[in-house]
Amino acid sequence: MPMTPETDPQFESLLILGGGGLVGIQVAKRAAADLHPKRIVIAGLFRKEVTDAIDTLAEDHPNVEFSGYYGNVFLRGRPVPAAEDVALPSPLEQKADPVVRRHIFEDTYEDFETAYRESLLVRLIHEAKPTAIVDCINTATGISYQDVFLASDIVSRGLGELRDAAGRGAEQGRDGEQICLPRSQFDSFGVDLEKLLVSISVPELILHVRLLYRAMMEAKSKIYLKVGTTGTGGMGLNIPYTHGEDRPSPTLMTKTAIAFAQTGLLFLMARTAGAPIVKEVKPAAMIGYRDIDFSTVRGLQWRKKDGALVMSRVPYVLYEAQEESLGDVLDTMPRPDDFTPLRNADGTEKTLQLPAVNTGENGTFTRGEFEAITYTGQMEFITPEEIAEDIILELHGSNTGHDVISAVDSAVMNPTYKAGMIRGVAIEELLKLENETKTPSIALGQLGPPQLAKYLYEAHLFAVEYGTLGQLLGLDGGAPAGAEDISTRFFQRLANDPLRETITSIGIPILHPDGSTIWRGPTVKIPPYNPKNHRITLDRKSMDLYATKGWVDLRPSHMAWWLEMFREMHGTTHARGSKWSSERLTRRAYLKDEIQIGEVVAWIFNNKLDPAGHRIK
Repeated sequence: MPMTPETDPQFESLLILGGGGLVGIQVAKRAAADLHPKRIVIAGLFRKEVTDAIDTLAEDHPNVEFSGYYGNVFLRGRPVPAAEDVALPSPLEQKADPVVRRHIFEDTYEDFETAYRESLLVRLIHEAKPTAIVDCINTATGISYQDVFLASDIVSRGLGELRDAAGRGAEQGRDGEQICLPRSQFDSFGVDLEKLLVSISVPELILHVRLLYRAMMEAKSKIYLKVGTTGTGGMGLNIPYTHGEDRPSPTLMTKTAIAFAQTGLLFLMARTAGAPIVKEVKPAAMIGYRDIDFSTVRGLQWRKKDGALVMSRVPYVLYEAQEESLGDVLDTMPRPDDFTPLRNADGTEKTLQLPAVNTGENGTFTRGEFEAITYTGQMEFITPEEIAEDIILELHGSNTGHDVISAVDSAVMNPTYKAGMIRGVAIEELLKLENETKTPSIALGQLGPPQLAKYLYEAHLFAVEYGTLGQLLGLDGGAPAGAEDISTRFFQRLANDPLRETITSIGIPILHPDGSTIWRGPTVKIPPYNPKNHRITLDRKSMDLYATKGWVDLRPSHMAWWLEMFREMHGTTHARGSKWSSERLTRRAYLKDEIQIGEVVAWIFNNKLDPAGHRIK
């Protein structure tokens, strides 16, 4: 039975990131023909690739609504509708802009909420509201090919220059005269340092995945399928093909590292409760090809702009070769202004033109290069149509065997029966030691966020003061405990209990019932210490946030929250039927009357965190 919007409403709207690329356009064609979505949104870096794709697709599939946006999904900004013709700088030009670099730094290392609000990717997903997303962007290349190694070397050398200058200045000013280093030297070093920080790939990738996940959750997207990469076209560390740098290429290895780091993050997303279905296909060969033509060849070239050397992707200009005698030093600085360009008959600069194969994102290759890279035992290649076919099958729910996330799922080692048996033995031994030493074993604050330790200590207070749900909730014939009374009892206990010093010494403050005083130790874990920003302004909102994240909170309002949690726990056991039926043993059930602190906190993590905090596989 063919799929239609009525029979398969899952694909009412499909967003294809990188939809104008080699794979993206084939995915769009197959999706329009086989999935019959009502709408396909094409997103690309440049307007022309988006409009060309839409024109081709709309002509062949008049029953599907096509729309498009363009812009850089890794930066701030608005996705520009394809109908608008707006001049946008290239990614290299954008990274060269000090304002853009500052925004990248802030988004990556400082304020996630601003990053989320301003992100072009987030705005695109909110605008498109896709039920499914196919991501054909070569994320690993976009994030990793910023050459953190070269940037690190530049910063290291700049730091050495500053130290040398500072040393000379100190020597010259030894009679008390203060020597100031040139401002230009500091400014230059600052720019180099900023470039290094924004070229570090992993933090930028983590931000990208966090933005993507939250945006999809808010847009209620059902499926995310990533077209990933191995970084080396399936070859190993001995790969003889790089993007122009020497071999072996640390930059190329970074690309592979980021490609599989993204797979790891997608693996986590696929195991997140409430997240979209997550899949990834990884072509392990060169993808090709788009076109064969006699054409002008473009590439990354150094050019002078406003007196400074900048790199951009432009046509190769042919220059007259100059003879140069070799001495002890070879200066590799690009000197485009010192060489004479060859001229055409009409006086224009002569550019490199030759027969070449266009492989899309992989680049333009000559016959010699194409022959070599596709030869048996080399990288070889796979067609975009074959990749698109597997993508459509995976979207439809068929198992192609090429979903990397499923492959990792099937290969990882999961919890075992033996470990479940040993768990009880370990807990019994710990309880024995606690009784023998009269020392409670509650939390160190080293496992997970301080919120775990905070909850465990609070649950411990309930356990030692009340013991059971029945006594706490008045189910054993007594009166139920009230929030004010609980708050007072806990405060009085901690005022005379050495446990107080244990809690505060590991960095967990204890907030008094009045909400205006804390007990604390030398270190406070929440908010974390920042040597440059350690005097934190406190208002009611921020204090509530810190108390929720990592302070033992003795306020009556928090005790009321705990009472509600315990009532829900009790309700999961006695709501209906026998509590010993196997169907009752789920993450939603708390089957004991005794307050067992670890299981109480695990129940909260399983059922009350937002987003949910339990495993689904």
